[in-house]
Amino acid sequence: MAVRAQPRIERTAAETLARARDHLLQIVTRHQRDEVALVGLQDLRELLRDHKFQTDVAIQRGEATVTLPQFRIIGIGQNVEDATEDALAKLREYTLQYLERLEFYRHTDRRDLYPLVVRFLATPEDEQAELLLEPETVETEPAVA
Repeated sequence: MAVRAQPRIERTAAETLARARDHLLQIVTRHQRDEVALVGLQDLRELLRDHKFQTDVAIQRGEATVTLPQFRIIGIGQNVEDATEDALAKLREYTLQYLERLEFYRHTDRRDLYPLVVRFLATPEDEQAELLLEPETVETEPAVA
Protein backbone atom coordinates (compact mmCIF):
# COMPACT_ATOMS: atom_id res chain seq x y z
CA MET A 1 0.00 0.00 0.00
CA ALA A 2 1.46 3.37 -1.00
CA VAL A 3 0.42 6.55 0.77
CA ARG A 4 0.58 9.86 -1.06
CA ALA A 5 1.23 12.23 1.83
CA GLN A 6 4.49 12.95 0.08
CA PRO A 7 5.44 11.47 -3.29
CA ARG A 8 5.46 7.66 -3.21
CA ILE A 9 6.14 6.98 0.47
CA GLU A 10 5.52 3.42 1.53
CA ARG A 11 3.89 3.07 4.96
CA THR A 12 2.49 0.17 6.88
CA ALA A 13 -1.26 -0.05 7.36
CA ALA A 14 -0.78 0.71 11.08
CA GLU A 15 1.21 3.87 10.28
CA THR A 16 -1.40 4.99 7.77
CA LEU A 17 -4.24 4.49 10.25
CA ALA A 18 -2.33 6.29 13.00
CA ARG A 19 -1.69 9.28 10.72
CA ALA A 20 -5.37 9.45 9.73
CA ARG A 21 -6.38 9.23 13.39
CA ASP A 22 -3.97 12.13 14.04
CA HIS A 23 -5.99 14.31 11.63
CA LEU A 24 -3.69 13.83 8.64
CA LEU A 25 -5.60 13.00 5.48
CA GLN A 26 -4.10 9.93 3.85
CA ILE A 27 -4.41 9.22 0.14
CA VAL A 28 -3.90 5.50 -0.42
CA THR A 29 -3.05 4.29 -3.91
CA ARG A 30 -3.00 0.75 -5.25
CA HIS A 31 -1.41 -0.08 -8.59
CA GLN A 32 -1.03 3.64 -9.34
CA ARG A 33 -4.71 3.99 -10.24
CA ASP A 34 -7.05 3.01 -7.42
CA GLU A 35 -7.11 5.87 -4.95
CA VAL A 36 -9.02 6.32 -1.72
CA ALA A 37 -8.88 8.95 0.98
CA LEU A 38 -8.54 7.81 4.56
CA VAL A 39 -9.72 10.26 7.18
CA GLY A 40 -10.33 9.81 10.90
CA LEU A 41 -13.94 9.13 11.85
CA GLN A 42 -14.14 12.17 14.14
CA ASP A 43 -12.77 14.33 11.30
CA LEU A 44 -15.38 12.91 8.93
CA ARG A 45 -18.15 13.70 11.43
CA GLU A 46 -16.82 17.24 11.74
CA LEU A 47 -16.69 17.67 7.96
CA LEU A 48 -20.33 16.58 7.65
CA ARG A 49 -21.81 18.39 10.68
CA ASP A 50 -23.33 21.18 8.58
CA HIS A 51 -25.35 18.69 6.53
CA LYS A 52 -28.62 18.69 8.44
CA PHE A 53 -31.66 16.45 8.38
CA GLN A 54 -34.96 18.24 7.88
CA THR A 55 -37.51 16.83 10.28
CA ASP A 56 -41.21 17.59 10.62
CA VAL A 57 -42.99 16.46 13.77
CA ALA A 58 -46.77 16.34 14.06
CA ILE A 59 -48.81 15.23 17.06
CA GLN A 60 -52.50 14.50 16.84
CA ARG A 61 -54.91 12.61 19.09
CA GLY A 62 -52.94 9.54 20.13
CA GLU A 63 -50.61 9.56 17.13
CA ALA A 64 -47.35 11.25 16.21
CA THR A 65 -45.47 11.40 12.94
CA VAL A 66 -41.83 12.19 12.29
CA THR A 67 -41.32 13.01 8.64
CA LEU A 68 -37.95 13.20 6.88
CA PRO A 69 -38.96 14.98 3.65
CA GLN A 70 -35.47 14.76 2.11
CA PHE A 71 -35.80 10.97 2.18
CA ARG A 72 -39.58 10.76 1.77
CA ILE A 73 -39.75 8.80 5.03
CA ILE A 74 -42.58 8.98 7.56
CA GLY A 75 -42.26 7.44 11.00
CA ILE A 76 -45.52 6.78 12.85
CA GLY A 77 -46.10 6.02 16.52
CA GLN A 78 -48.26 6.70 19.52
CA ASN A 79 -45.82 9.42 20.61
CA VAL A 80 -42.84 11.31 19.22
CA GLU A 81 -40.35 8.80 20.63
CA ASP A 82 -42.08 5.86 18.92
CA ALA A 83 -42.46 7.79 15.67
CA THR A 84 -38.76 8.72 15.79
CA GLU A 85 -37.78 5.07 16.28
CA ASP A 86 -39.98 4.09 13.32
CA ALA A 87 -38.39 6.81 11.15
CA LEU A 88 -34.90 5.72 12.27
CA ALA A 89 -35.57 2.09 11.35
CA LYS A 90 -36.76 3.16 7.90
CA LEU A 91 -33.80 5.51 7.47
CA ARG A 92 -31.31 2.77 8.43
CA GLU A 93 -32.80 0.53 5.76
CA TYR A 94 -32.83 3.35 3.21
CA THR A 95 -29.20 4.36 3.80
CA LEU A 96 -27.95 0.81 3.32
CA GLN A 97 -29.98 0.49 0.11
CA TYR A 98 -28.66 3.89 -1.02
CA LEU A 99 -25.04 2.74 -0.68
CA GLU A 100 -25.76 -0.59 -2.36
CA ARG A 101 -27.23 1.31 -5.33
CA LEU A 102 -24.99 4.38 -5.16
CA GLU A 103 -24.21 4.38 -8.87
CA PHE A 104 -27.95 4.51 -9.62
CA TYR A 105 -28.64 7.30 -7.11
CA ARG A 106 -25.76 9.37 -8.48
CA HIS A 107 -27.86 9.85 -11.62
CA THR A 108 -31.08 10.87 -9.86
CA ASP A 109 -32.38 13.85 -7.92
CA ARG A 110 -31.28 12.04 -4.76
CA ARG A 111 -27.54 12.30 -5.47
CA ASP A 112 -27.36 15.23 -3.02
CA LEU A 113 -28.36 12.94 -0.15
CA TYR A 114 -24.93 11.27 -0.11
CA PRO A 115 -23.43 13.53 2.62
CA LEU A 116 -26.48 12.93 4.83
CA VAL A 117 -26.29 9.18 4.25
CA VAL A 118 -22.61 9.15 5.21
CA ARG A 119 -23.22 11.40 8.23
CA PHE A 120 -25.99 9.10 9.44
CA LEU A 121 -23.93 5.93 9.01
CA ALA A 122 -20.84 7.53 10.61
CA THR A 123 -22.87 8.36 13.73
CA PRO A 124 -23.12 5.76 16.50
CA GLU A 125 -26.56 4.13 16.49
CA ASP A 126 -27.40 5.41 19.97
CA GLU A 127 -26.79 9.01 18.77
CA GLN A 128 -28.64 8.83 15.44
CA ALA A 129 -31.95 10.07 16.86
CA GLU A 130 -30.20 13.30 17.84
CA LEU A 131 -29.40 13.93 14.16
CA LEU A 132 -33.11 13.90 13.36
CA LEU A 133 -34.09 16.12 16.27
CA GLU A 134 -31.50 18.89 16.11
CA PRO A 135 -33.49 21.92 17.35
CA GLU A 136 -32.75 24.22 14.39
CA THR A 137 -33.96 21.63 11.85
CA VAL A 138 -37.22 20.43 13.43
CA GLU A 139 -40.57 21.91 12.50
CA THR A 140 -43.43 21.03 14.82
CA GLU A 141 -47.05 21.31 13.83
CA PRO A 142 -49.39 22.45 16.57
CA ALA A 143 -51.31 19.70 18.33
CA VAL A 144 -54.91 19.25 17.24
CA ALA A 145 -57.37 19.15 20.12
